[in-house]
Amino acid sequence: MSQTLEMPTLYARLSKMGFPPTFIQEKALPEWWNSDLEKNPVAVMEAAGYISKRLGLDIASVFNPNVPIEFKKVNSSKFKKRQTTDEQSLLVAQRLATRIAEMTGYVSKSPFKGVVADASEIRRIILKNNPWVDLDGLVKFCWSCGIPVIHFSDFPPKTPKMDGMAAHLNGRPIIVISSGWKFSARLVFVIAHELGHIVFGHVQDGVLIDENILEEIKDQEEEEANNFAVKLLFGENEYSWRQMSSAVDLARTARKLGNQDQVDPGVVALNYAWQKSNWPIGMGALKIIEPKANASAKINKFLSDNLDWEELDSDSEEYLRLVTGCNFV
Repeated sequence: MSQTLEMPTLYARLSKMGFPPTFIQEKALPEWWNSDLEKNPVAVMEAAGYISKRLGLDIASVFNPNVPIEFKKVNSSKFKKRQTTDEQSLLVAQRLATRIAEMTGYVSKSPFKGVVADASEIRRIILKNNPWVDLDGLVKFCWSCGIPVIHFSDFPPKTPKMDGMAAHLNGRPIIVISSGWKFSARLVFVIAHELGHIVFGHVQDGVLIDENILEEIKDQEEEEANNFAVKLLFGENEYSWRQMSSAVDLARTARKLGNQDQVDPGVVALNYAWQKSNWPIGMGALKIIEPKANASAKINKFLSDNLDWEELDSDSEEYLRLVTGCNFV
């Protein structure tokens, strides 16, 4: 005889996975749920179904209070991480991002059309309609190929996070960005890097997680993705920097070089910060170049416009809008 599923027990089991009750209440339960329903066994069973679906959990394990709750299986996973990072610690972020990628892939308006595997050619295509390869231009290009780009970072507190993820799910490549940086120039490099993983075939059926793409991870695939990103964003341009006196000096120089070389001025400023290990001046220049930075909202405005929301059931739509901020219609 099966045991009755009780909400306190379910909360405790989910907490062991890294999902505290407050996160479940705010993100994984539907709008109609309230604490009075915790004493209703039928409502609890229904709530468990919603939680399983939203978080990508194995529903049989959720319904069985005698076994640990497990995530649904993913075909294959690669983790590009620091040596000191335990792969298991990235599992919650990976599986939540994978669920969002799956949902998005199912309801993207445009099918995957293929993508040229040449950074110079992609750069040439984007520069036809843009002064340089920036966040808007690259995200628009990805969507034109049928590659969704999503910003998703709505993880439980204290969950080890990742910069980005390249996925290939149900016949479609998908890019998920989770970096908390607000500047477009920083996130465009992450997107370019993840696109590199896709065009080089580093992920064929499953997901590839990049914990931190600026870490010196000695890995051929990481090197190929970084080189692809550099070629896409910079073309043939290379910079040898003198020491800048101030953020204003760097912002002025970055704008001049950007206009001259068709390179996003924010990307130029980041190149200086990286080469000279001078992040205070680099960040100061980015604040001047993009004073109202909100890169995640930019990315997810494209997401909102490129999904057939009516194809989602009401709960999936509610959850996807909640965690991506796509509350505009």
